[in-house]
Amino acid sequence: MSGLGLALLGFGLLAGTGCQIEDRTPTGTRRDEDTIHEILGQYARRLSERDWAGIRSLFWQDGSYSGPVGPTAPSDYHQAVPIDSALRVLQRLLRGVERQNFDVRVLRTDFRQQGDLAAVWIVTRRRTPSGSTSTEQDWFEHIVLRQIDGDWRILSVAVVSSSRGGAR
Repeated sequence: MSGLGLALLGFGLLAGTGCQIEDRTPTGTRRDEDTIHEILGQYARRLSERDWAGIRSLFWQDGSYSGPVGPTAPSDYHQAVPIDSALRVLQRLLRGVERQNFDVRVLRTDFRQQGDLAAVWIVTRRRTPSGSTSTEQDWFEHIVLRQIDGDWRILSVAVVSSSRGGAR
């Protein structure tokens, strides 16, 4: 083989070993993703049903909530509070509100998991009381979940409301 042929062969081997496709596939299973989506569905249903104990059971002990806590809170409220505090405020604000004036529906989810940690952006449509009627508005929520000993639960929820909405 000529010098040029050996040089090309050497260059080809060098280039071949230097170019590798990295596999950055997130770890986790399809079952994990299904479990997390079920938790998100329960979160929305239990909010709609005002099942405070049921919502609380979806969170780890030190779970937190950041954002407007209820229909009368300012939409730019940003303080993070323990989930127990947020649920107490929400329960008090919704006491006496008719069922048709409060509802939470999941519209879209964007899921990412790495091992025992998962984060989900969800868009929910919330019907909240506004005087004797209600207002519908989309909310953007970032939910962080953690799996410990095979059990997935919510670590934190951060929420912002969109600027659109109208009376129903």
